[in-house]
Amino acid sequence: MPLTRVQIISQALTLMGKKPIMNLTNQSDIVTAADNAFDYLLQATLSEGFWRFATRIVVLNLNVNVPIGGYWMYSYQLPADYLKLVHLWPQNYDFEMYENFQMYSNFNNSSQPLYLEYVFAPVISNLPPYFVKYFAYELAAYLALNNAQKPDYYQVLDNKKGIELAIAQAADAQNRPQTPLQSAPMLQRRFVTTFASG
Repeated sequence: MPLTRVQIISQALTLMGKKPIMNLTNQSDIVTAADNAFDYLLQATLSEGFWRFATRIVVLNLNVNVPIGGYWMYSYQLPADYLKLVHLWPQNYDFEMYENFQMYSNFNNSSQPLYLEYVFAPVISNLPPYFVKYFAYELAAYLALNNAQKPDYYQVLDNKKGIELAIAQAADAQNRPQTPLQSAPMLQRRFVTTFASG
């Protein structure tokens, strides 16, 4: 069952030893801080990794206006929900990201569209359970910095956050096929004994 913003914040508060909440209105300062930090932390967390559930592919639109500057010949409009580049196809390295969601490049092939694979911020109800579990620790650790009751309180949450991040990334990695080892001549060669003729 998809979780809501309130449920995720409530889980983060529970991890901190606070009472769970049912809504975000007329709440304590820490609940308000959690609500204020939620979107910022979610986008920052998504943009720091490669999450398959938050990755999409689009065709980039070529802008009519030529970029300012002598080096770049073309500009492309990035999607409004763009957070992080994953891959361009056809693959090229002659580009830079600039303000106003612009990508300047020298690539233009009228017979070949330019595809962008990128990380975006999905709707909260579409976040998978393994990510929500990790993100609750991310939010709790953030809140613990200004609400710690003991000096080592943040450290405990931060350590657990690291473990949950590894678990979430491993689960998310299953959303793409694993490339098998096709040829391993060095591994096969170790079982062959060669005798020099004397």
